[in-house]
Amino acid sequence: MNNIYILAIFVIAIAIMILMISKWNVHPAITLLLVVIALGLSIGLSGEQTMTLLTKGFGDTIGKVGLLFFLGCVLGKLLERTGAAIKITNFMYKVFGKKRAIWAIAVASAILGIPILADTIVIVLMPIISNLAIQTGASMAQYGTVLYLGAYVTASAVPPTPGPLAAAAFLNLDLSQAIIWGIIISIPGIFAGTLYCKYLKIDVLPKEEFLSKNVEVSKLSLFQSMAPIILPILLIMISSFFRNVDMNSTIKEFIMTLGNPIVAMLIAVAYSLTLTGTKWKSKEVLNDWVETGLRLSAMPIIVTGLGGSLALIIKDTKVAESIANSISQISIPPILIPFIIAALVNTITGSNTLGVLTGAAIIQPMLNNLDISPLAAYLACATGAQIFKHSNSSGFWVTVSLSNMDLAQGLKSVGGATAISGLVSGFIVVILEISNLI
Repeated sequence: MNNIYILAIFVIAIAIMILMISKWNVHPAITLLLVVIALGLSIGLSGEQTMTLLTKGFGDTIGKVGLLFFLGCVLGKLLERTGAAIKITNFMYKVFGKKRAIWAIAVASAILGIPILADTIVIVLMPIISNLAIQTGASMAQYGTVLYLGAYVTASAVPPTPGPLAAAAFLNLDLSQAIIWGIIISIPGIFAGTLYCKYLKIDVLPKEEFLSKNVEVSKLSLFQSMAPIILPILLIMISSFFRNVDMNSTIKEFIMTLGNPIVAMLIAVAYSLTLTGTKWKSKEVLNDWVETGLRLSAMPIIVTGLGGSLALIIKDTKVAESIANSISQISIPPILIPFIIAALVNTITGSNTLGVLTGAAIIQPMLNNLDISPLAAYLACATGAQIFKHSNSSGFWVTVSLSNMDLAQGLKSVGGATAISGLVSGFIVVILEISNLI
């Protein structure tokens, strides 16, 4: 089986996957399952071999990220319901002041985007943002877009949100590395996108329903609100630091256990339960809120597992080698390949989560052939997956509709800001990779 045939089969499989999701509205989980089976059979694997690789790739991947997805979604739901998100936003506004309110929104949203879905942040905080727009005389095209942008960028680049978490697992990247570099690379993208919104000339007034809506004031302190976000990141980073330190084995083992991502997230969830006060013992908190988090985590867990199946089939056949050989024959920097794949998947399907994890799943088997590091590939996927949110995305419509914008205004604001954030961050990733810094 020659390289041209294998490459053609791979390209057709990816094209069909994108078409099924974006054009025919087939669920990503069903789409990936069918594409993985078809790809395996098309490149010469038997039915038994295909199913063996499918189940092995699925199981290995779920074993790495399944519980983290579940705990992350529960944590996000607890932060939303306890009012922690509102507290953090109000604090940032006090710090930055009225004249720089747009930067307060960007920072608060970026912090909250690490554990909470961007769509949810827009829904929860829109009443606050709408009232700020009236106080400062700003347009909702500016504030609404930045509210979405901050969370969208960190949700694309910083674990434990599902996309980055899955990408880090696919690439066997240390989670502390993914977190640190994800935050670093998010900053220029958020800055550039917010700057674009600041000078955006689109006049849009807030919806009346939000101006008359009383926003419940959170009784939590800033420390209480921030701790569930900072705690797991801190534990993971401390454990990473002590991994190579020569010290008492019992103490080291204890630190490493606390810094295990699953344990760190479980501690954060347990702490978040205390923020509900006496309600933590109730069925609403212990059952209903956790059940909501479980439902939110189901889809990304299944899709990520099937992404692992796709990666294993690519790795255990000649697909990766054929693609790498073809790329080497054209004058394109290898670092752009994961960036382009993630950008295409996100732009066509409307899912940045699917963009970053698909890019990582496809590129992982090719890393050695392309001579790029797992970290560089991870950051390329994370930035490419930010490129251009538009009318096929739920996040786009949530932001546009709640901000009182029409489609044309939304494409210029949300579409423009997300394109700029991805391109700016992606450019920096390329520079870092060329300079051998990642």
